[in-house]
Amino acid sequence: AVVNLDNSVVDLETLQALYENRAQSDELEKIEKHSKASKEKENAKSLDKPEQFLYELSLIPNFSERVFCILFQSTFSESICSIRRKLELLQKLCEVGVMQVLGLVLAFGNYMNGGNRTRGQADGFGLDILPKLKDVKSSDNSRSLLSYIVSYYLRNFDEDAGKEQCIFPLPDPQDLFQVSQMKFEDFQKDLRKMKKDLRACETEAAKVYQLSLEEHLQPFKDNMEQF
Repeated sequence: AVVNLDNSVVDLETLQALYENRAQSDELEKIEKHSKASKEKENAKSLDKPEQFLYELSLIPNFSERVFCILFQSTFSESICSIRRKLELLQKLCEVGVMQVLGLVLAFGNYMNGGNRTRGQADGFGLDILPKLKDVKSSDNSRSLLSYIVSYYLRNFDEDAGKEQCIFPLPDPQDLFQVSQMKFEDFQKDLRKMKKDLRACETEAAKVYQLSLEEHLQPFKDNMEQF
């Protein structure tokens, strides 16, 4: 199943467990040493089933290298898609209404602070001011800056305002929350790990090409080169 890349015989979950529990080089050395000594002695104790199993697992041609590549290939597309989905959601939210609304906040803020040298004509603002928009009141205290921005947006940017086809101009709150939890450092970390594992996969695959007998090269070689 490992040599023929046949997941119907041994599924990927089982393969992962076998890979994680494979004998390490020092363990394998002791098992092989005992196995060799057993053949030379008549009444020597044979290997217990777990050790026998690990020993037979090690007889599969380049088991460790092959399984590392198979497992990495199986998760690669899913990992890339997961990162892409998050970035596409982030991009979509930036393009939907948000830029116009934030642009209005900046424009009105700059107008109100026009005579202030330190705060007027700013290129941007900290997001922490957004919850405070409702606290900035008109001179007669009848409305807030927040309600004025909303009504201005509806009058000047939303052609469908008040009609049946009118849609909420901001993204779904759940999407906003999800995006607010995203960190570019996490994307970079995930991509660095994938790049490192991809290089390791190339190295492990090259070992298989180099060390395997001709009869054990395919379909692994074609599959990995295509991947």
